[in-house]
Amino acid sequence: MTPPPAVATPAAVLPERVLAKLACPRCRAPLEASTDSTTGAPALRCTACDRRFPIEDGVPLLFPEERPADWTVSQKELYDGIAPHYDTSIPAHVAGHYLHRRVSLVQSLATPGAAVLDVGCGTGTLAAAIREAGFDVYGVDASTGMLAQLGAAGRGAPVAGFGERLPFMDGAFDLTITVATLHHITDPGRIAQTIGEMCRVTRPGGTVVVWDHNPKNPYWPLLMKRIPQDTGEERLVPQEEVIADLRAAGVRDITAQRSGLVPDFTPPALLGLVQAMEAVVERTPGLNLFCAHNVVIGRKPA
Repeated sequence: MTPPPAVATPAAVLPERVLAKLACPRCRAPLEASTDSTTGAPALRCTACDRRFPIEDGVPLLFPEERPADWTVSQKELYDGIAPHYDTSIPAHVAGHYLHRRVSLVQSLATPGAAVLDVGCGTGTLAAAIREAGFDVYGVDASTGMLAQLGAAGRGAPVAGFGERLPFMDGAFDLTITVATLHHITDPGRIAQTIGEMCRVTRPGGTVVVWDHNPKNPYWPLLMKRIPQDTGEERLVPQEEVIADLRAAGVRDITAQRSGLVPDFTPPALLGLVQAMEAVVERTPGLNLFCAHNVVIGRKPA
């Protein structure tokens, strides 16, 4: 008699290094490889509360048990819908400029091989670039549509979850970064929770980076009317709020800077000139208040 085909186990779907960092989003206990009790499909089981989480297309779906708020549902639907076109919303040469700057920052803060978590990773373009620079990269996002793009392109280890309840163990990462995510969360309490969670999953002595839009830059309202991920419900988060949230999470070694001035309409032929102007503005007190981004860096106590 021919035996039935073996059912794939989560251990075969998720690398051990990924499984070791994951935690139950409800009770934060470790997870272990398991199977769905009904279908036999790969799943993860919480070692404390026994809840099982499915794995779809190699992506563990680690959402809390409670039903997401209407805001969360609408945001997920928005990003799932625009995922196939998201990477082309900004011209490639402008996106490449900012991507290079973000990777350079990570390289200045962590050593090659370090574990890096990208919170609100989207389709994973930043995760891919950090990975190519020699880091062990993980990405978390609430949009499974975005993560499907990340996984298909092999841009990192994708995990579906909420920033306010990151499904990772305490101190699992050397560096945690979020780029252009907080202004979509909008709610100050939810933003504080996300920054607090980023600090929790960063190891002692590790680094937390928050890179987001600068409310003082007058161009953002114009640009945000033209790109699909912005619906008009966003709130640009002041630098002071980010700093206060890091301090509330126990981080004291904090630096803040304003960065970037290359607009999306910059012609490729003029990119070098605009980059030179950007460098001058960033170094000029008063003018640098109007740079495109706030970049806040916090280092956890060792």
